[in-house]
Amino acid sequence: MGTRVATRSVRVQVLGSLRAWRDGVELDLGPPGRRAVLGLLALAGGDAVARRELVDTLWGDRPPPSAVNVVQTHVKHLRRLLEPGRAPRAGSGVLPHVGGGYAVRRDAVDVDLWRFRELLAEAAGAQRDADTARLVASLGEALRLWRGRPLADLPPLAAHPKVVSLVAERREAFSRYAGAMIDGGAAAEVLPGIAEAAAEQPLDEAAQALLIRAHHALGQRGEAFRHYRAVRGRLVEELGIDPGPELLAAHTALLRDDAVAVPAEPRTAQRIPKQLPAEPSGFAGRPAELSRLDDLPGPIAAVSGTAGVGKTALAVHWAHRVRDRFPDGQLYANLRGHAPVPAAPAIEILTQFLSALGIPSDRVPADVETAAALYRTLTTDRKILVLLDNAADPAQVRPLLPAGPGCLVVVTGRDRLTGLVAVHGARRLTLDVLSPDDAVELLAGVLGHDRVRAEPEAAVEFAKLCVHLPLALRIAAANLADRPGSGIEDYVAELREGNLLAALAVQGDEQTAVRTAFDLSHAALPAGAQRLFRLLSLVPGADIGAEAVAALAGLDPAEAAALLDRLAGAHLVEPHAPGRYRFHDLLRRYAAELAGRFEPAADRERALNGLYAWYLGAVDGAARVLYPHMLRLPGPGGRTFTELAEASNWLDTERGNLVAAVQSAARHGPRRVAWQLADALRGYFWMCMRRAEWLAAAEAGLSAADADGEPRARAAGRL
Repeated sequence: MGTRVATRSVRVQVLGSLRAWRDGVELDLGPPGRRAVLGLLALAGGDAVARRELVDTLWGDRPPPSAVNVVQTHVKHLRRLLEPGRAPRAGSGVLPHVGGGYAVRRDAVDVDLWRFRELLAEAAGAQRDADTARLVASLGEALRLWRGRPLADLPPLAAHPKVVSLVAERREAFSRYAGAMIDGGAAAEVLPGIAEAAAEQPLDEAAQALLIRAHHALGQRGEAFRHYRAVRGRLVEELGIDPGPELLAAHTALLRDDAVAVPAEPRTAQRIPKQLPAEPSGFAGRPAELSRLDDLPGPIAAVSGTAGVGKTALAVHWAHRVRDRFPDGQLYANLRGHAPVPAAPAIEILTQFLSALGIPSDRVPADVETAAALYRTLTTDRKILVLLDNAADPAQVRPLLPAGPGCLVVVTGRDRLTGLVAVHGARRLTLDVLSPDDAVELLAGVLGHDRVRAEPEAAVEFAKLCVHLPLALRIAAANLADRPGSGIEDYVAELREGNLLAALAVQGDEQTAVRTAFDLSHAALPAGAQRLFRLLSLVPGADIGAEAVAALAGLDPAEAAALLDRLAGAHLVEPHAPGRYRFHDLLRRYAAELAGRFEPAADRERALNGLYAWYLGAVDGAARVLYPHMLRLPGPGGRTFTELAEASNWLDTERGNLVAAVQSAARHGPRRVAWQLADALRGYFWMCMRRAEWLAAAEAGLSAADADGEPRARAAGRL
């Protein structure tokens, strides 16, 4: 197969340093910003690139006021270079203006990247036809197009997701080419390239297996064995895992001393995580936003908006709609970016994700960089949807981004997450309050359509007074739903009285509207439910069950469960798993304010001590069953477990809350709780090897023991 001769007058190279030619003469493309614009347009494959995306990529979080004008000027100069003397019309020319951006016309320009992908498609057809000669020829021609890393002379674009994805495509193409060459008896020709790829990816098992196969095929069995042992040691030491199927297949072939190394065995069955939360009930509206997510061209969507605007509901609803597009699973994590409790560290979420992907907890690396590398390795060839909810900032998100081009990430957060847009090519979706019609539809979903149709004008006013904010609407509507004898107009009058600013149609005062809805819903609760709502703000963990609530509030477990159901019915707590509840972070803050006003300090301290005593007693009871032989500090005694599975399951369920309790007690007291809990949990963490949580609890417990000056506790903390 010969190299195709370009038939167009303009040719652009992106597979290496950016270069361009017109009629065979190389062009001076000018300053880096102008070159970057052309490179980004060429990477888009003929699709339009919005001006806003170009600005975000070139300047990140701090674009100058003239940024859009600068981009327009760059495009104007590029047009003069690539097509001199032509006055561009909309949709015509080499760089037409398309919508709110620009594109490179596929029928007017030859781009090496586009030819590379055409050849990959030809190779895929050859593989389906079992035509090895055509497969090798197509892949060989595709690889010869590369002159280095894509856009190598523009370092700021090195981390752009399209560049990263391209590098992965090239590695995959080379791997297929090298494997076919080895099988065809031409290992010597590709050995240098294989060795270079293996050196660049020391933890990539496929690359290392390919090098072992090449040495074996050339009769270099000693070198192949040496390399296998080195790779195996590196995997165990740095990632804590044993070799996978591809390495084992190459090693098995060595042991059998086959004349030619056999192709790698197929991968073993992969675990498919299904972590999406339950679909939100009564979801209303958002057709435009759902459509934008459906048409998402890039690997990351950043959904931002004010508190209570429905970011999580939109993301979860859409994720359920499209989950069939991701046959390798769905991962979910609440990053707690704006919650009163500490934000989730990346290593905590990586541990959760790696466990869901089948890595035993005792093999999850303890440091972020290694864990993130393993996570990227596991997701490279998979199609997984990753939903990262309530992010604090881009730095928290970056270690959690998968590597596979078939993966898609949806991030929600209150901030605009500009860093993800600039560096990782995320598409931003800013969520506003609901439209008036959608807000009324949400009310109808809670109150019933007949009730809303009976008072349509009052329903419109109801939605307006809640400033069309979904959280305020749901809570206010749930409050009214519990009063079937009250009309919508009557409730609107209460909202007006409690929220004069909203009654005067002041725009954008969402927090005032939310506070009014909270006040009315809180006032409608019976006294016992009000008190429990306030006390729940003291809980250091992310969720809670009925038994822990009973200990916190000094109630019978059955009474605690009934009150929790009452709060859930008012949308003041959210049931997210059987028997377990959690707060929206705005509601937690509101409950904390009320606790400070209505619950005396002595009562708050008594409630929290009750919860801590229950935790200590239950952990001590589980320890007596699971690791009675392990030396521990004296425990208080408490809950009795009769079965190993019961004790282990309880610790697994409460693990996050227990670590949060250790950390909170170390910071705010009583410090004794911190070091007692940390010591009691040591055996559990030793058994399950949850290294990230173990380290967090141990450090907090030791700091508390040091502060208290307890010699036995300090000694135990250093075990």
